[in-house]
Amino acid sequence: MQYNLTYVEKWINTDSFAKKLLNKSYFTKKQLKDYVTYAWNRDNGSSVTYEQIAKIRNVTKQGVGENIKLARDNIDRAIATLLLSVYTNIIPIETIEFFIEILDAMRVAKESEDEFEFRLLRKKMMKLLSENNSGSFLTKEDED
Repeated sequence: MQYNLTYVEKWINTDSFAKKLLNKSYFTKKQLKDYVTYAWNRDNGSSVTYEQIAKIRNVTKQGVGENIKLARDNIDRAIATLLLSVYTNIIPIETIEFFIEILDAMRVAKESEDEFEFRLLRKKMMKLLSENNSGSFLTKEDED
């Protein structure tokens, strides 16, 4: 299956977990759409070029390339920030446990080939994210 921008846009708009994470992430919606379209097709063995994405979006190949580069940079910065926060004990142990639990659910969901099991795991991930209702991954006393 080849993933196109319309498919990815629909996925972003209908997957409540992805939408919630997008709102808290460093990604813009355009960065996410370009990078997901490129990555999903690459992982699926169906090559999609920056030029093909650019033609559909009516932008330049360089524009798509820059979006994907910015998305990669955002990922690198987010991971470095997370690791530094854990290393320096800025992030409370409860948050680390939350990350471990949600990442494990994501791993199982990605490995699952059963759509029903995937939906159950997505509900579990949404519940975990909803339990963190403060809007921050830090505890209240860190927000002085």
